[in-house]
Amino acid sequence: MTGMKPTLLALLTAALLASCAPKTETTTTEEGTTVETTTDTTGVDNPVAEGEGATDNASDPGVDSTLTNDDDANMSEEVDMAVGDGLEGTVTDFDGTAQTFTLNENDANYAVTITPETVFEGAATTAEEFFGTDRADASVAVEGEIDEAASTLTANKITLN
Repeated sequence: MTGMKPTLLALLTAALLASCAPKTETTTTEEGTTVETTTDTTGVDNPVAEGEGATDNASDPGVDSTLTNDDDANMSEEVDMAVGDGLEGTVTDFDGTAQTFTLNENDANYAVTITPETVFEGAATTAEEFFGTDRADASVAVEGEIDEAASTLTANKITLN
């Protein structure tokens, strides 16, 4: 699987670059003349839905691409985050006893709660390991159900980077 990561990264990069390139279409009219039409989509304001990522928008952190932000997540974690609802950021307001914390992601704060089904990966693989040590300012990726209106995130998976 390790050998596939550079290949996957290369394919993703090529696909992204191809999607940004101007599109050229050639049409032949009935009179036999050829007309080329080029459509340049670079710089087009194209808002992206929650969890789909593709822009880095500080005013709406829910649309941030996990592939463009500056963090320590590996490619597998980035792909998981890109296809699901999730956020990456730093831990604040850590409460090991209540097993809750606030996630600061792109200057927005989300109260994170866990369930018995929450999976832990990275440097801590259980809730006891994660909450047994003060994680203030730790870098984490959290996948789960985001409630933008309430600024909450119920975690399905927490990855400690």
